Formats: sequence, structure tokens, C-alpha cells
Amino acid sequence: MRRSDRLNAIMERLAKDGSVAVTALSRGLGVSEASVRRDLSFLEAQKWLSRTHGGAVARSSLPASVSVVAERQAERFRIAELAAAQVPDGARIGLAAGPLSVLIVRSLADRESLTVVTNELDAAYEASLRPGVRVMVPGGVTTVGSSVLTGSVLRDVYLDLAIIGGDGVSPEAGLTTEDVQIAGTARSFMDAAGRAIAVFDTPQVGTAAFARICAVTDVASLITAEDVDSDARARIESAGVPVVTE
Repeated sequence: MRRSDRLNAIMERLAKDGSVAVTALSRGLGVSEASVRRDLSFLEAQKWLSRTHGGAVARSSLPASVSVVAERQAERFRIAELAAAQVPDGARIGLAAGPLSVLIVRSLADRESLTVVTNELDAAYEASLRPGVRVMVPGGVTTVGSSVLTGSVLRDVYLDLAIIGGDGVSPEAGLTTEDVQIAGTARSFMDAAGRAIAVFDTPQVGTAAFARICAVTDVASLITAEDVDSDARARIESAGVPVVTE
């Protein structure tokens, strides 16, 4: 069973029962208790539950429509896993700040000898917890409530791969974000890399934000989820950019 499917199953059980036990989840999902504990830690970091001795309980803020929320989160994790599959051991990657940056780092947990360059402070912290990952954070400025460094530009480094996110992607507007400085930093990641891929959640595909990062044809592929809008997908693929959903 894929981890994204396990996360969805755990969320469904939390919505139904209000609590879960590690041993019961291990038997029901057919995975080790260690895997279940890692899944619960991930969901606790997302503020869906609180860990207890031997299991977890749902947070009081868990919404009634948790199945929908869980499915959306599972789709986001699938996208992150697809992006991580593009990264070989030993690669030097640039992870430009985006909505999926932290999930991508978590999907790289078992990789070895990686170098991760990122202007997303939460992603940098996650990467620093991995024993096989070297982390570089370019200079820049952040504001209250934001974990993104702006104004940072990469110079004199070479990256094997740049992973670019943002707030919108379409064949007409290209890859876009709401912040001009974040767009500039993302472009510097692409300039330093031998190859770039775009990673966007499905609600962002076919939309455009304020600041342009690059043309859609400047990336090797777009990674998103299977429920992406079919018209937007067709237009992007017509521009010559493969859309990867599995």
C-alpha cells in the first residue's frame, strides 16, 4: 500500500472513531508498526492529530468533511512522491519555495548523499533532519509569518535538477507566483540547473498568478495529480510539455 493511501485510511478512521491505535492500524493496513508511527508523526506535523501512548487522537479542529480533506492531502503527497522519484541518489537539487516543498523533502527521507538548496525555511529544516542530506540556504529576507526567503539569488553553483512550484501554471502565462521576488529566486534556481521540472497541485493547473517565473516550455515536465483539469492538461501537453500524474 502506498503511503498516501495509508494516510488517507488513517484520516478516515480518525473521522469515524476519534482515535487510532498503532497495533490495530499495523494489522489493518498490512504494514509495520514503525511505518504507522512515521505516518502518525507526519499527520501530527500537519496538525490533524495528537500522538498518545500507543496511538493518536483527532484534533478538536478536525473538520466534518475530513474524507475530502484527507483525499486532497493524499493527492498532494502523491504529487510529492512523483517529484521525489525524479531525484536520484547523489543529486544536487534546487527546491524553490512552493506549496509542496516540505512534502517533497519528506518524500526524499530515504535518499542518500543528496544536496538540497532551498529558500523555504521549513523545507530546509526538514531536510536537515535527514542524515544523508546536505542543506544549503541562500541569503535573503523573510517576514513575520512567512517561512520563505525572498531576494535570494543563486550564483556560482551547479544543480542537477531544479524543482519549481508556485501559485499557477498555464501554457499562456507559464509558471507563476504571487510574489515578484520569489519568482526571481525561482528563475535563479532554474538558471543554475541542468534540468527543471514543475510541481503543482491540481487547483493551480490552468490558472495564472501575478509574477511570471518562466514559460511552461522551459520545464521538462509538469508533475501533478490524476484529477487535473483535462482541458488544462491537454493545452499544456499541446505546448510540448509532458504532464506526469503516475
